Amino acid sequence: MRALPLLLVIALGPLAVAAPTQAGRPDPVAAQPPYVRTVLTAEGSHYRYRPTDAGIRVAAGRLRGADENRREVFHQRGAEVTRDQGSCATWHGATSPMAQEGLAVRIREDGHRRRAVTLTKNTIFNVHYIFNILTWDTARRGDPWRKVGQFDMSGAVGASPTRLYTLPWRVCLRVVDLRVSFLVWPLGRVARPRWGNPTYSRHARLPRTFDVRGRPGWYVGHIPARGRIVYRNLTTW
Repeated sequence: MRALPLLLVIALGPLAVAAPTQAGRPDPVAAQPPYVRTVLTAEGSHYRYRPTDAGIRVAAGRLRGADENRREVFHQRGAEVTRDQGSCATWHGATSPMAQEGLAVRIREDGHRRRAVTLTKNTIFNVHYIFNILTWDTARRGDPWRKVGQFDMSGAVGASPTRLYTLPWRVCLRVVDLRVSFLVWPLGRVARPRWGNPTYSRHARLPRTFDVRGRPGWYVGHIPARGRIVYRNLTTW
């Protein structure tokens, strides 16, 4: 079943609990959560975000019998809106190889319209060494995503296409004008490679409709019921 996009932005993270108030005194203001998320497709279990000292843990609820097609992007609260930007994260762990890690740039909300550019690990047919660059626009008819590029990264993340290195993988995504690039390498096995290294880095060209300003952040999707994804060392610029 095709998922319909949920046009909704939701604040993430634990809220501070207000202390008991005394007569005549106002309630203290609750602390703002550190992240804001945008739901791109809503089919599947609801996601719960738990910031940690090292990064963030995203877990799915217990909903059973539903397609696991939920996809979300999220960014730091108060992140600056820019045109040229980047995002990195260490993909530290997941309860299932079918859970889909990713990064996002140019996350943009215009009323009920949501747009983003994402880099995601492929999950179709269990071919996890393929990386996809997609554009998202919830104003589109039909599926809100379009493929910009698809890349075989088995040389970076595996000894062979059938023998992938276990996580953690460090992944970065950046966009300058219409050029979108990414970098991926297995932590602890190689030193950080240079941008442009043909084994660890690839690039594509965006359509002009995505030459827009937005916020850098991250992506999560396809987390099975009671499953989770763990990111560490989340950075943006």
